[in-house]
Amino acid sequence: MVPGYWWLREIILRLFLHGESRNFVRDRLHDFWVCRQVKKYQPQILIGSEKSCKNSFLLVKKYKGICILDLAQIHVYDLKIIRHKYSFLKKEWGSTFLFDKIQKVKLIEYELADIILVISLKMKVSLLKAGISPSKILSIYLGFDPQLFYRKIQYPVPDNHSLKLIFVGNLSEAKGVLFLLKLMERLTDFPISLTFIGSNARSFSGKTNLSNIFFGGIKDQYSVADYLRKADVFVFPSYLDSWGMAVVEAMACGLPVIVSEEVGASECIDDKVGFILPLIEDQWINAMLTLLYNPTLTKQMGVQAAIKVSSFNWKNYDYGVIKSLEKVINVT
Repeated sequence: MVPGYWWLREIILRLFLHGESRNFVRDRLHDFWVCRQVKKYQPQILIGSEKSCKNSFLLVKKYKGICILDLAQIHVYDLKIIRHKYSFLKKEWGSTFLFDKIQKVKLIEYELADIILVISLKMKVSLLKAGISPSKILSIYLGFDPQLFYRKIQYPVPDNHSLKLIFVGNLSEAKGVLFLLKLMERLTDFPISLTFIGSNARSFSGKTNLSNIFFGGIKDQYSVADYLRKADVFVFPSYLDSWGMAVVEAMACGLPVIVSEEVGASECIDDKVGFILPLIEDQWINAMLTLLYNPTLTKQMGVQAAIKVSSFNWKNYDYGVIKSLEKVINVT
């Protein structure tokens, strides 16, 4: 289906499919369309997104072209382990039959790719562990827009009588939303509030009646940046995140961050800018209370966080992509 009729495709998909099944069919349709373009233009290099480039990669190989896989997740073998570890992921990621079909597609894409682009050390280690050659892996970190995400010009010491937490991202159990709701239930005696910004808010807003929790819904990037600058601390207890762009954007806005060990962007974090914690409630509560009762520390961490990620902008990302492509062309 051609891109001009994407809206018709989306209506049909939303009427008959949901969740990962819808994504899988959408990826297949995209791959089919790209194949038509490959036949027409016979490109020397094709950059494809995982799960949606198997057939187009096969076609490019026939024309002796170079295939670059733009990876968004850790290796599918690690995904399978995590899926079995947390039962709720089986519901979010679809049936075992569907997962196995996706796995087959991904494994073929790994094999066909001449280069695999990864966005975190976590992803690179996952691929190496699965036996993928290090020569195929190139690391390029995602960027943020410094015109939108920047630290407050006036940065007062946070109010030592309250702590404003914020979460930004798609609201799901996999992102740790229920984990945060449980934490807030235990923190009702403390002046701590939590704002959720992101899609799927309706699925969770009915699960709590706490007055110190706010569901803001989907916001544009300008509004997200404003919400971040009004908060004190960013929280992201994801059970699986190959990177976590919102973590870096929050740090750019001058927020200390508390993230789980499963977040790829944790490699940007040290004890000067936040906390990297296992998904153990007591440890998260202790970190929050530490920041609540130490507003000067919270300010210092926020300042250091903005400095820490200052190089993670789109200009540097573009430069990294161009240099990587030049390297691939020169080698081949």
